[in-house]
Amino acid sequence: MGLHKKHEEHENHERWLVSYADFITLLFAFFTVLYALSMSDKAKYKNAVENIQRSFLAAGGIFPLRGSPFTPFERPADKGSGVPPSPNEAGQYSSADQSGADRLSEQVRGLFERTTGVGLEKGNIDIARTDMGYKIRLNEALLFRPGSDKLRRDHLPFLYEVGKRLARLNSPLQIEGHTDTMQGVDPSAAWKVSMSRSYNVMRFLVDGAGLPPSRVGIAAYGDSQPVANNDTAEGRARNRRVEIAIIAPNHSIETLDW
Repeated sequence: MGLHKKHEEHENHERWLVSYADFITLLFAFFTVLYALSMSDKAKYKNAVENIQRSFLAAGGIFPLRGSPFTPFERPADKGSGVPPSPNEAGQYSSADQSGADRLSEQVRGLFERTTGVGLEKGNIDIARTDMGYKIRLNEALLFRPGSDKLRRDHLPFLYEVGKRLARLNSPLQIEGHTDTMQGVDPSAAWKVSMSRSYNVMRFLVDGAGLPPSRVGIAAYGDSQPVANNDTAEGRARNRRVEIAIIAPNHSIETLDW
């Protein structure tokens, strides 16, 4: 029987096309991912970054800054004097202290009316004497729309003028956010709103009014420090506020260069 001659297999010179096709596929996938990332909602990233920054800056209720005297976990928070003492009352603060606070309250009220052209009801602006100095209490309506943490544009001239005067003080400051008891809402929402509001006020005072950032901190107390009864609409309105704490424990209000 004759032997069959084996035919030699032809060498495949086009095998490189398989590797090339795989490489092109991977390259296409890589650029597709890059494109998808570039088209992501940048606003979400910005909000996420800001929320993280707020969390770090507000660790423990405030963020510590150079020269800050705050020790928030060593003693109860100072809520200020909710009801002014009468002149004859032998309380912690003298009638002179309260008289000075009343004068400053009138000055701040007058500043609001001059810069906005809007009159104020009593109680929308208060000055409270505290162990650490003084607190300027600004009700929600002066700075925010109901439920919002965005500053009201029509009242920014008032906040700007307050910031300019605060910048002249050689005292540390703390911006504190407070809310009322928010019925039917996640309890954490009160803390979030109070933090966002104090943060936005602080950012405006620093960026807009030139307040030195080395002398200011922020705090969020949610509904944990009411100054009025949450069972009434009037009380809830008083509790929705931002307080600017002036840290000047050894000074009377007359010595502050307001």
